[in-house]
Amino acid sequence: MKKEQKMKLCYIKRIGEKSLFSLLILFSIFTGCSHRAVKKEQIPDENVAISSVAKIDSVLGFSFNWQFGRKKIELMPEIKAEFSGKVSIPDRVFLKGILKTGVVVENINAYTIEGKEYTYNKMTEIWEGGAKGSFPNPLEQLKLVLSFAEFKFIKFDNFIKIECYLFSFKPNVYFLDPIEATEPEGFLWLSKKDGLPLRVKVSSKKNLINWEMRLSNFNNFASINVPFKIQKIRISGIRNIKKEVDVIIDRFAFLGYEKPDVKIEKNGDVIFFINAERFGDSLLNAILMRGEVELFIGIWPKDPIFELKKDSALVREKYGKEARLFFERGIVTKPIIAVKNVLSRDAFLSFELRNDVLGEYSIYANVKSESVDSLKKIVERYKDEPLVILVDNIAVLVSFIRDTYLVENKIPIVKGLKGEESILLFSKLKNEPLECNYEFKRDE
Repeated sequence: MKKEQKMKLCYIKRIGEKSLFSLLILFSIFTGCSHRAVKKEQIPDENVAISSVAKIDSVLGFSFNWQFGRKKIELMPEIKAEFSGKVSIPDRVFLKGILKTGVVVENINAYTIEGKEYTYNKMTEIWEGGAKGSFPNPLEQLKLVLSFAEFKFIKFDNFIKIECYLFSFKPNVYFLDPIEATEPEGFLWLSKKDGLPLRVKVSSKKNLINWEMRLSNFNNFASINVPFKIQKIRISGIRNIKKEVDVIIDRFAFLGYEKPDVKIEKNGDVIFFINAERFGDSLLNAILMRGEVELFIGIWPKDPIFELKKDSALVREKYGKEARLFFERGIVTKPIIAVKNVLSRDAFLSFELRNDVLGEYSIYANVKSESVDSLKKIVERYKDEPLVILVDNIAVLVSFIRDTYLVENKIPIVKGLKGEESILLFSKLKNEPLECNYEFKRDE
């Protein structure tokens, strides 16, 4: 009896071991297939690289470190260049570095702004303007190098601790190798997170030519300006000095000016030392405005505009106690009456500036989750009625309330503005508002 029980137990154990082994085999097969399927799904095709290159034109700007060179090939002289700087899309560049062509060495410190070039004269210590010269343009050359495309995915990689896709591509480097003697090969590192190029590198046979650009600080600034001379601006009455000064400095930096030095005097006055190309009082006044945002339901005026314009009491009498007459972007042919405040800046989480590639920009407000219900009620009640957007008590946009606001919980603040206007406006929205509007005096 005991012998039979032992044999039975051994048989069950062997069956159990075989079943367990079979299950393990099946599990490893399925997990392996699943793993391979996931891997296959994650591998990007060339369209990812093509769209990344196209994205360059949609950013506000970027910083770069750029090197290129060529050894002497036949009659072509040796070239060696090392640059750093910034690009503001579409047509502003700051370039600093060294360009060596044969035995000629140039120290370059230049701005290219809207087709005009400014170089620094060490003798006079001033920036001198002139027609666009022959300095290399980093944005144009980046696009040129990538223009042949033929992207092929190589592997998943990391660059400065950022997860990337690494592609190879056929580089266009005829400007370095017009006789095609170097067999160049290009490599492109794309950020997996935002799809932007972080590094572009070209190498060649026997290192006869090289080209490399590293890109960073996307959208951290929106303009570039020449620091012609220092202007001193005095502001009184700032209570929370550290916070307010930080906000004001960030606005200057985003507009493309060097971050101003600051001096705080014993009486509490704050002096800003600003390097500026053109800096009128109107620009300073705009920078020092609070950055308040208000949204009103609007109606079209039914009475003669010249009467309403000269009599605010008449506007309130005819259109309601909150009613105010505005002109969209100050254009007298676009009158609108704001009658009911429905949202203020407190309802918005953040603002974003978008470049539509044609040199025009739009700003959108992202609605806070706790304000989404209020937005739904506004859309349901006032759909297709005019919405007046006020920034610092100026009507920057009149649009019609649409269902599309609820798709991404975004509201357009301005649409289709030229760069300088929209960038100045966004500089006041990207951070917390100032505590109040400040006045200034110019110090000699």
